[in-house]
Amino acid sequence: MLERNQLTARQAAEIIHEQFPGLPISSVSYLGEGCDSVAFELNSELVFRFPKQDDVEQQLLLELRILPLLTEHSPIPLPAFCFHGRPSVGFPRHFGGYPKLLGLPAIQLRPETTPFGNWAPILARFLSWLHGFPVRTAEQMGVPRQEVMSLIEEAQADAIEDFERLAKVAPDPPLEEWLVYLKGGLPSSARVLSEPVVVHRDLASEHILCDPSTAALTGIIDWSEISISDRLVDLAGFLHWGGAPFVYDLLSHYAGTINDGALSCARYLAVCRGVADVAFGLENARQEYVEAGIRALWICVP
Repeated sequence: MLERNQLTARQAAEIIHEQFPGLPISSVSYLGEGCDSVAFELNSELVFRFPKQDDVEQQLLLELRILPLLTEHSPIPLPAFCFHGRPSVGFPRHFGGYPKLLGLPAIQLRPETTPFGNWAPILARFLSWLHGFPVRTAEQMGVPRQEVMSLIEEAQADAIEDFERLAKVAPDPPLEEWLVYLKGGLPSSARVLSEPVVVHRDLASEHILCDPSTAALTGIIDWSEISISDRLVDLAGFLHWGGAPFVYDLLSHYAGTINDGALSCARYLAVCRGVADVAFGLENARQEYVEAGIRALWICVP
């Protein structure tokens, strides 16, 4: 029985064929992976995601329940799972497949060519819709609550533990200044006052798909961490990606309300995630994550 990330494209093809014998398979290729799942592309048309751990399997099962509701009204396309794989001798966990969404992850774009100004109102509309999704409905579907201060404290601890790795890759960085900011914790002005809403919780550039030739946003993927929490969690991802100018532009089109104290929390979380990206990039030989993490530190540390 296969465990964790030992899955190869050939093995994935065998598992998919066993459970969906009516599905023609002409090609299966490795698409990518994060800490939680590994993904394969089938026939250049479908994406199959396989959880690496048991808790991630539970997150996938939640996605399979909640995404059909979200895809009905989302202003940006979302994965529409139509293949629900079950545990078997070949693979010990549930897995899922959906028609591939067009586009490239935005993390692959150079920041200087990313059309932040064009995307701010579109992403604001998306966030306004997501944060307005009925919390009661989400709870009934099993979406968990995430206390935002616990999330920030965990991110801070991980960032401080991984911080020494920055010295290997950051060119002439103000490391002492960055570390002082991290160890100092949330700024005194930071406050979390908003009512809990439905959040993606990992709304980073690698989960936003786009068509570079048309500058169109084509999808929001990986909903494994969907939660009920503070809206600042999603804004942290945009601060990490495009900095304060992008976020202030986005907020000018956003239907909700967020104060400067909450934005301070979002900025701090973005910095913690910057360190996490560097660590992930180094561990997995993903230079785009290393570069994105360093950039987040440069633009987000006050």
